[in-house]
Amino acid sequence: MFSQPAVFVDVETNGQMGERGRIIEVGILRVEDGEVVETFESLVNPGSPVPHWIEDLTGIKNADLIGAPSFEDIADEIARITEGAIFVAHNVRFDYSFFRSHFLSLGRRFQPKLICTVRLSRHLYPNHRGHSLEKIIKRHGIKVASRHRALDDARAAYEFARIARSEKGPLLFDESVAHQLKTKSLPPHVPETMINNLPASPGVYIFHDADGSPLYVGKSINIRQRVRSHFANDTRIVKEMKLSQRSFSVSHIETATEVEALLLESAKVKELQPTFNRLLRRAKKQAILLHSINEAGYSTIDIDFRDVDSLADLEQVYGVYTSRMKAKSALESVVKTYQLCSKLVSLESGPGACFRHQLGQCRGACIGQESPAAYNRRVETALAYSKIASWPFSGRIAVTISPSRSLVVNQWIVEGVINHELDEVFEPAANRFDIDTYKILRSFVRQHPESVRRLPEGYTLE
Repeated sequence: MFSQPAVFVDVETNGQMGERGRIIEVGILRVEDGEVVETFESLVNPGSPVPHWIEDLTGIKNADLIGAPSFEDIADEIARITEGAIFVAHNVRFDYSFFRSHFLSLGRRFQPKLICTVRLSRHLYPNHRGHSLEKIIKRHGIKVASRHRALDDARAAYEFARIARSEKGPLLFDESVAHQLKTKSLPPHVPETMINNLPASPGVYIFHDADGSPLYVGKSINIRQRVRSHFANDTRIVKEMKLSQRSFSVSHIETATEVEALLLESAKVKELQPTFNRLLRRAKKQAILLHSINEAGYSTIDIDFRDVDSLADLEQVYGVYTSRMKAKSALESVVKTYQLCSKLVSLESGPGACFRHQLGQCRGACIGQESPAAYNRRVETALAYSKIASWPFSGRIAVTISPSRSLVVNQWIVEGVINHELDEVFEPAANRFDIDTYKILRSFVRQHPESVRRLPEGYTLE
């Protein structure tokens, strides 16, 4: 069947991944010269209870696992039966990721060559719809005693490979295997041609699930290379493994420059709200550090949970965070570093001196021992990095982000897009302040002042 021995493998797990992911059953068939020469199966004690839905899916009960060996107990036997063999599984990178992490936890390496029977099915039977093990079993009439039991599923994968080689012929089958061995780090459900056809240029890419819904939006100066890197890391990084397992297609939008890709990525994440983009997804409300001056002349900071777009005076925004906890943590850090007053930054309340002053860690602004001017200068220094910068121009500017496009920007708000090729100006769908757009534009303008062109006073988008 293969040019060297192969092991057909399946694992049942506790339903989790990463550090908490555990194998609860292993099934292995060792195949040499096309024939099964040895089998191995064992329940595996995961060290903690498995959820009820796993019990229902597999039929493996927690009571069955109590007296089962640990992975460490059977590691030598697994290493022996898999030695020198190609590791074959249905959705192989999933099964392999568990073997790899379990062996690593024992200080041992496990790095066999990998073959995925999902990819074999997609390559050899391109006209078939669906390549799950369930559909392959039904399509090819493979008899299986118990689905979702490790040895039976491993045997089903072996039977499929045997049938495919017989139906398609050794030459085509061997070519498909050889091709996989050269391009091992690809997801099971995304066609290889789709990835190969991605451009090696700047832009935004979008992973979609089986229904076409967006899973993840990313950007890169080389779309194809970045997409491939996601799958190269899927056996080591939990997020990448989940993304790999759920992705069925990849679309893309090319841009002329990196900054254009950055801005487009931010906009698309907020528009599409993909599952895996937690950091850039637009929250309706955010924790905002609002600056003001009290009656005594001291700078004060309050944490206000609201929509930053609703603020009229952005110059009083000294920080924007996704949660009140993160805003509080940021304040605690600068208070400690710059000896600010906990009361004046809303971390403490009550009469008299703040607690940090009693410890000698506040210079006494809370009780008037430090002058407002000295204290306020330190506040400005402490929060200079996180505050919304004052608009440094007298009016609107045009920021050239590519040879064909410029943005009309005022007070860090993108008011329009100039298409130089059409000599037209378009208004963006969301003409409002956006914290991520602000960060991208501010950085770009500071690094590329030559991209800025001041627009004449009274310039309009009409």
